[in-house]
Amino acid sequence: MRTLLMLGLAVVGLQFGCGGDEALPEAPTEMASQEAALLICTSEFFVEFYSDATYTTQVGTEQCYCGRTPRRTGVRTAYYIEYGGAECPALAP
Repeated sequence: MRTLLMLGLAVVGLQFGCGGDEALPEAPTEMASQEAALLICTSEFFVEFYSDATYTTQVGTEQCYCGRTPRRTGVRTAYYIEYGGAECPALAP
């Protein structure tokens, strides 16, 4: 009986994950914002992402302007159309 009770508690503990990752809930968010701050556009372009090869349903966009961080909406897929692509002039220090 005691073995069955211990086994049941162990299963319940595994289902709830024992709280291992709950200690750092903000770590991925902070890291993502730090990475985004490091990205600076070196060319100007606009990309439209579509759900499939028919290019009828737009599911996301990405745009970049010289010296700014990229702006993304929706999702990125393998089906896209890119507009622009002009290189930025060197930024003065």
